[in-house]
Amino acid sequence: MPNPFKTFRNLACFVLVLAVFGCDHTTKKPDKKVVKKTQKVKPKEYKEIKYTEPQLIAFFDSVGKLPVQPLADKAAFGADSVFRNLIKPVNRELPPADIALLKHATRVEMIEVHAAKKIFGELKTDSTCTAKGLLDSVKKGNVYLRYYPFDRDKNKFDEFAIRIGDVRHCSGSELYFFKGDKIIAKQDGYGRYDEDLEYFKNTDGEAIVYQLSEFENGSGIWWLNHFFYKYDGDKLIPVLNELKNSNLLQPSPWGIREIWLKSTIQSTNPLIMKVVYHQCFQDTTEFDHYVADPKPGPTIVNDSTLVKYTWNAQTKKLEAQFKSSKISRPQILSYYLEDNELLFINTYHQTLKKMMLNKKKKRYILHYLNNIKNYQNEVSERQ
Repeated sequence: MPNPFKTFRNLACFVLVLAVFGCDHTTKKPDKKVVKKTQKVKPKEYKEIKYTEPQLIAFFDSVGKLPVQPLADKAAFGADSVFRNLIKPVNRELPPADIALLKHATRVEMIEVHAAKKIFGELKTDSTCTAKGLLDSVKKGNVYLRYYPFDRDKNKFDEFAIRIGDVRHCSGSELYFFKGDKIIAKQDGYGRYDEDLEYFKNTDGEAIVYQLSEFENGSGIWWLNHFFYKYDGDKLIPVLNELKNSNLLQPSPWGIREIWLKSTIQSTNPLIMKVVYHQCFQDTTEFDHYVADPKPGPTIVNDSTLVKYTWNAQTKKLEAQFKSSKISRPQILSYYLEDNELLFINTYHQTLKKMMLNKKKKRYILHYLNNIKNYQNEVSERQ
């Protein structure tokens, strides 16, 4: 049976690229002597081992006893890296004349190119966002400007953001965050959605802004997170990275678990999210080869819950109060489209153990465990 986690490993590489950690695929021309030697070595073929039930149960229980935090940290690493590095600090105070110019530009939703360059510096362009497409996107000599006030009073201009360009013309538009007359942070580019920058006021009166960040999208597969950042004086700090929506549904050749999770903001003061989620196995137990269109197997979990978040002034984080919810942080991370199967087994160990009391469901679980154990052996051999 082919390795069902190939896509997840590629996705992990993609996430790390976003986080400036990169996956190196460059090759170096080998020495001629090495070439002659390596040409005689045939690549090792993947062969699936059929483990006995006692072996699989032992593997299952050993994973269930692993400390959960290292597994959770590994699953969260890529998305957290993007979250922490997406917005860069800036410390640039603007003169009154530039502030007056910006206020006028927010009303007409465009700014002259020379003025934009004077205030923000050279505007970013790339192959999808050419200088002509960006600079002349409104009319000759002008560029789109989008204003995001983080206050009910749009004329206050205390905590706000300015975007140069828009998604219709440039996928790499730059976003600048202001505190009064000072630019305090900058974000290069944005996610899939142009209207995704929203805010609410924290208990201390400062704004918390949030937006969607897309890690994967496609037919039957997607992954988006909500990134929350808070004004902290004249700084913008990361305070919460939460899964917004993940989906790996049937038919799915990418994995052997069908997953779905969607969180929806119910209120902002305090922040409360409703989380709807389900997981089930894919029905591949009757096949000895790769199945392009497997049927749904037994349901692992199908539920919803509310998660409340409170502001911790010491850690400067929005912290989830999972004790009053039916899901935990590690369980949420098992819905990431990552190589997180050990985390899933660990966090749903008791659920799977109860399912094994049913002979039909047990067959599915043992089949799943056989795949995971083979995969872990393959990973160990490569290391």
